[in-house]
Amino acid sequence: MSATSDAMNRVVANLVRLARRPGRLLLTAAAVPVGVFALLALLLGLDAAAWTGWVPLVLAGVLAVPVVVLTVRRERLQRTTADLGDHPVTTAGGVLVVPGDRTARAPTEEELATLSEAMDEGRVRTARWFPRVEATQRALVRAAGGTVHAPYLRDDLRVTLLAFLGTVAAIPLGVLGAFVSAFALLLG
Repeated sequence: MSATSDAMNRVVANLVRLARRPGRLLLTAAAVPVGVFALLALLLGLDAAAWTGWVPLVLAGVLAVPVVVLTVRRERLQRTTADLGDHPVTTAGGVLVVPGDRTARAPTEEELATLSEAMDEGRVRTARWFPRVEATQRALVRAAGGTVHAPYLRDDLRVTLLAFLGTVAAIPLGVLGAFVSAFALLLG
């Protein structure tokens, strides 16, 4: 494991620990209104005479999709980063003399080459949607030395970002849908 990969693992582990409670609050803040909206929409659909009475339940289901996707991604990230950064590596100072090939690159040169390759990878934007996010993820995978050293980078970050944005949007839309459904139930 390189120094870059080790540093990335420590930073990611600390960020995940830091975002644990706000992530849970966001998912709860989205799941409650969407759940209430789905329940009221189900009651509305059961009382409906036409198929259009089931449209609010379909809308509640659409709002629930990003919340479920973000919940699954969050749990997978929590599981993957649970043991990262717990075992700090300490090295003692010293000099190791190895006779042999003088053309071999020093560890510092290898780190610089890895970072240079990662920066080059980050400049290539080939994706159709969120190309910068995809390029950043590829660069991070390259800097970490592959997904073996950074298993938290296996999932596509673009999907996680869309799920996050959908979850944030689900909060006011779920509240609005719940109020509209409750009002329709009271009038009907």
